[in-house]
Amino acid sequence: MKEKTLAGRQIYGAIGIVIVVVFVYAARDVSQYVCSPGESAVSSQWEGFGITVELAGDQDHAGIYFLSRGATIRDLFGEAEVDDVSGFKETDLAGVVHSGDRVTCDTARYRVTTGDMSASALLALGMPIDLNKATVEDLVLVPGIGRRTASKIVRFREEKGVFSEVDVLKRIKGLGKKKYDRIKGYLSINMPSCS
Repeated sequence: MKEKTLAGRQIYGAIGIVIVVVFVYAARDVSQYVCSPGESAVSSQWEGFGITVELAGDQDHAGIYFLSRGATIRDLFGEAEVDDVSGFKETDLAGVVHSGDRVTCDTARYRVTTGDMSASALLALGMPIDLNKATVEDLVLVPGIGRRTASKIVRFREEKGVFSEVDVLKRIKGLGKKKYDRIKGYLSINMPSCS
C-alpha cells in the first residue's frame, strides 16, 4: 500500500515540475512581447530602482554592479568590496555615478576615472547606446542596423550636428518607418546635464 502512495506522490511531483518549467518558459516568451525591442525584461525592471555601473581596472573587483540612484564611487567600492579606499581623494569617492558609467580604478596609484561602458556591454545589459557618441562599429551591433545604415547615421550627425532626440533619425534618407521602429529602443540621447 505504501508503494502505491509513494509512486503516486512521485508522479504528482513530476507533473508539478513539468508545470513549473512550462510556466517559466511561457513567462519568458511573453516578456519578449511585453518589452519593447532593445529592452530586456530584467533591465527595464531594474531601471525603476537603480543604476548599472561597470567597475574596471581592479582585477579582483571588476564587474557590473547594480546600485541605487544617486550612488557615489564610494558606494560602488563598498558594493565591490574594495577594502582600502584610504588613499583615494575624497572628491573622487564623492563623485556620483550614473547608469552606463564605466569607473576605472587604479588601486596602485589611487586614481579613479569615469567614462562610458562600451556599446557591446550596454546592449548586452539591455541598455540603449548614446546616438551622439556611437561610432559606426557601435551602431552595427544594434539588430537591424547594418554598416551602410550606421555610416549614414554617423555622416548625418557629422553634417547636421548632435541629435536632439532619437526621432531625428526619421530624417535620414533611406531609413524607413519599419526600420526606425525596430531600432529606436536600442538608442538614446544622453545630453550633458547643466550642474
